[in-house]
Amino acid sequence: MKKEDFKHSVPVQMRFSDVDGFGHVNNGVYNDYYDIGRMYYMRDVLGWLPGDSQRDNQLVVVNTKTDFIGQILLGQSIEVLTRVVSLGNKSLKMIQWVIEQDAEEPLSVCESVMAGFQRSTGTSFVLPDEWRKAIEIYEG
Repeated sequence: MKKEDFKHSVPVQMRFSDVDGFGHVNNGVYNDYYDIGRMYYMRDVLGWLPGDSQRDNQLVVVNTKTDFIGQILLGQSIEVLTRVVSLGNKSLKMIQWVIEQDAEEPLSVCESVMAGFQRSTGTSFVLPDEWRKAIEIYEG
């Protein structure tokens, strides 16, 4: 996969509390960055934010795998690139990169699976056609 394969990106503002005494971003914070990317992807592509208490049907993270490739240091300008790479019946798979702005190679890569979850019943559901169409149109 190449940087050009991603259509969605969001800059991330690093916080002082994200780094350890050596100025490295803590590996647990990478997941926060990926959450930011997922949140804005859903807003920009599906038209709603996850966690909205008014929405009964949500997408929730059910699996993640993160590879740490390079260091992220205090003061670097970073962004999260997000792409949906496959749609299942009740779930979708995303690939995300944390990348230094204007760079071509990722500092970290995350693969995640999100599933449809209905808050009122506590059960999964088949992804609606309108979500599928929006993702397919966006991703091409």
